[in-house]
Amino acid sequence: MDQYSDMTNETVQKSARPPFRVPFWMLILCILLTGAFVFMATFVPLSLAFKTEINKAYGRFAQYDKLIEVAEIYDQKYLYEVDPELLEEALTSAYIYGSGDRFASYYTAEEWAAQIETSAGNSVGIGVYITFDPQKGFLIVQVMKNSPAQRAGLVAGDYIVGIEGESVLTLGYDTAVNQISGEVGSDVNLLIERNGEAIEKKVTRGHYIAETVYAELLEVEGKKIGYIQITEFLSEAVTTTQFKNAVETLKSLNVEGLIFDVRDNPGGDLNAICTILDYLLPEGPIVRISYADSDQEDVIYSGRSEIDLPMIVLANEHTASAAELFTSALQDYEKASVVGQKTYGKGCGQSGVELSDGSLVFITHFLYSPPFSENYDGIGIIPDYEVILSEEWKDKNLFLVPHNEDAQLQKGVEILLNDINS
Repeated sequence: MDQYSDMTNETVQKSARPPFRVPFWMLILCILLTGAFVFMATFVPLSLAFKTEINKAYGRFAQYDKLIEVAEIYDQKYLYEVDPELLEEALTSAYIYGSGDRFASYYTAEEWAAQIETSAGNSVGIGVYITFDPQKGFLIVQVMKNSPAQRAGLVAGDYIVGIEGESVLTLGYDTAVNQISGEVGSDVNLLIERNGEAIEKKVTRGHYIAETVYAELLEVEGKKIGYIQITEFLSEAVTTTQFKNAVETLKSLNVEGLIFDVRDNPGGDLNAICTILDYLLPEGPIVRISYADSDQEDVIYSGRSEIDLPMIVLANEHTASAAELFTSALQDYEKASVVGQKTYGKGCGQSGVELSDGSLVFITHFLYSPPFSENYDGIGIIPDYEVILSEEWKDKNLFLVPHNEDAQLQKGVEILLNDINS
C-alpha cells in the first residue's frame, strides 16, 4: 500500500529449519506426545541436545492451558468443524499481535508476493493519492504520471463521490478503497465532482510506478531554491532513482540551496535511504546497526562524493523510521538545519524470517542509529527550529497546503536564504 510503516524490508532470512508451528486445536495431542517423549528421554539413552529440545517444547506448551481448554470445548461441543488452516493463520497473527512487538507483521506467501511488487513500485490500481472529505468523499490530491487515473483524465482537485453507482460516504472509507482496488485490466466506474459538475469516468485498473518524489523550483528574492518532497522511501529502483533525478535536474537549473520535505513520510527501505545519504553526505558513517542476537555493530559508510549546497529538512510528528534516519544523518553532519516538529521516534528495524510454507514474519530485531548522535527510538528527533502549522492546515494533507501559507516551508526558505547570502 502507499503507507509502509517502517523499515521492514531490510532483512529477509529463511528459517534454518522448519519453524515450530502447531495449530492450537492439536495442542492436547502434542502434549500427550511430549509426555511420551519425556518418558523415552528418561529411560532410553538419548542425546543431551534432544532432551533439551523436549524440555523446551514442553515448557512452551505449558503456557497455553487456557487455549487447550478452549480447544477441548470446541472438540466436544462445537456444532460445525473448525478449519485448521484458517485457525492456524489467525493464531499466528494473534501471537504476533500479543507479543507486544508493535512493529511486527505477518504476511501469507500471497500477501508477501504482492508486498514485494508494491515495495518495488510496481503498484496495481488507478494511481492516485487521496484524502477523505467527510462531506463529499475522496479528494484526489495527486495523480501519478502514466497511471490509469491520468490516462482516464482524472486530475488533482477532483472528488470521487461515487463508485459503481454507490456513494463513497455510504460505503465508508475502507469499503470504498477496496472498491476502487482490483485486478489488472478490470474497470471501475467512478462518479467525479469537478468544479461543481458531476462527471462519470471509467478507469481501467493497471500497473503503474509509484511516484514518491516531487520536485519544484522556487524563486525567492532573486534566488533559486530546489524544493523536493519525498512521500516515502521505496526501493532503490524507485525512490533513489527519482530522488537523484530530481536533485540533478534542479542543479542543472542552478539552484543555490535545497529543501527536503519528509513530513508525513513513514519510512521505507534501508538500502534506498543509505544510497540517498551516500549521494548527499561526505565520507563517513551513515548508520550504525546493532542486533538483538549479536554483540556486533554493523556500520554503513558514505563515499567521498557529496552534494555541496545549503540544505533544509522539513519534518513533523509523522516523520518516521527511514525518514528520521535521513533527517538525523543530515543534521549530524551539519549539512542541514531541521525545521518543523519533533519526529515520531522509530529507530528500530524489522527482519523478515521466511516460514516453511512461504509466509513471512517480520520481527523487531535491530536498532539503527544516526552517524554520530544517540538512537532516537521512542524519543524522536528535535528540530533545530520548531515551527507549527496554523490551525487551518495542521491536520491537512500536505499536498493541499499552499506554499505561502505553509509556516514550516516559509521558515525553511528564510533560513536557507540566510545561509545562501552569508
